[in-house]
Amino acid sequence: MFRTQTLGSSLLLSIALAGCGDDPITPPPAPEFRSAVAQANPNNTISAVLWVTALGYDSAFVRFWRAGQMATATPAYAFATGDSILRIPVLGLDTAAAYSLETSLLSGGQIAFVSDTATFTTGSLPAWIPPAVAMGTDTTPGFLALSYPDGPVIIDNTGKVVWYKHFPNGTLNSFQAHANGRYSILGLNDPTPVFHILDELGEEIGTLDCMGGLKTRFHDFMILENGDSWILCDEFRTMDLSGVGGLDSVEVFATVVQHVSAGGQLLFEWNAFDHFQITDLPLADRTSAAVNFTHGNGIAFDTDGNLLLSFRSLNEITKVDVGTGQVLWRMGGLANQFTLLNDPKGTFEMQHGVRPAGADQIQLLDNGLVAPSRLVRYRLDPTAKTATLVMEFIDNPATWTRVGGSSQYYPNGHGVVSFGRAGRVVEVDGSGNPAWELTGIDGVYVFRVQRISSLYSPGLGEASR
Repeated sequence: MFRTQTLGSSLLLSIALAGCGDDPITPPPAPEFRSAVAQANPNNTISAVLWVTALGYDSAFVRFWRAGQMATATPAYAFATGDSILRIPVLGLDTAAAYSLETSLLSGGQIAFVSDTATFTTGSLPAWIPPAVAMGTDTTPGFLALSYPDGPVIIDNTGKVVWYKHFPNGTLNSFQAHANGRYSILGLNDPTPVFHILDELGEEIGTLDCMGGLKTRFHDFMILENGDSWILCDEFRTMDLSGVGGLDSVEVFATVVQHVSAGGQLLFEWNAFDHFQITDLPLADRTSAAVNFTHGNGIAFDTDGNLLLSFRSLNEITKVDVGTGQVLWRMGGLANQFTLLNDPKGTFEMQHGVRPAGADQIQLLDNGLVAPSRLVRYRLDPTAKTATLVMEFIDNPATWTRVGGSSQYYPNGHGVVSFGRAGRVVEVDGSGNPAWELTGIDGVYVFRVQRISSLYSPGLGEASR
């Protein structure tokens, strides 16, 4: 273990006297502000980049405002050691508006210099962004990140667009904010599935995909605060399924979970082939020449730190010990271990967006084989193996999305759901009553919705451990 030590006064005096020789100590240069230049963000028209050049300061932040409006401030950004140039994102601006930007430079945590104002004018929104309208007032503070077919869009609770990036894929995108202050996006039409890692300005700063030649899955993905990632992958095997109602030579693919360190080391791997039987898959789904055995589409940490996994093909939520890989329980599908109580439908099917909803509670989007799709929340008793429905939301009129969609649980008991292809995004209270919704996006495939607290990196993401 590395330990720091405090130098005694006599040793400090010796060091000071040793420095009093022929070579005088050069004092640090006096702080100097040189310039603050605003430039357009190439990734969207409603944010700016302020380039600050200065010497002898610790950090800087920007205050910005429109004429007649209150000023807003960015977080403080630190100069890297030895650097004299600092990039500060200025985010969430109005469209087609003129702004004044004022730079405050800090030394020792205190404002030491305030620059003259720079100016910046934003542009208009591109035509590909749907004209969504928010309805309702009983909502949760923050912003909503939406995965649209032509790129991610972030809105505030009024429906105002505050961030976007054009990433056209024609069908859908999977866009997420992460606990390390980064975004990720993967497009369904990417030639090789890979998560593009973006910074606050939407600039691509790297990529992440599965290790060991496995194919990266187009679904949930987590980057933790320390930079570690948890990623869903596919392994392909040729299997003889003639004895279980299938063909004698079948390409079967199943989900693999990988935990990879920030430095690129594989720390943990869990393979569905090692824990599930092919007969856990309904017979009708194992008769073709290519069989999607598990279709892993959800990963989250439960409140005890273990993994919650969603397997759409199996109609199953699985809990896995994050240290040993042991399956702790299986809920739903043919291998179900739970008795479901108080659920008028009796079970869930083809689900997306599993998330913990407090201790021994889970929430998910029950896509269903037929209408309606539902947002549901269950209270679990892992010992008695019961799952009691404690919240159900069915849209009015009834909404159904065969594929896609997501859910997220909020600490205040609310939850948000995207009904995938139906183009419906709704926030509900803890009893399942609508509190807020996004309209004007009928038929727009909103693959995922996720609430974040800020556009700046400390406020991004829900995945933590």
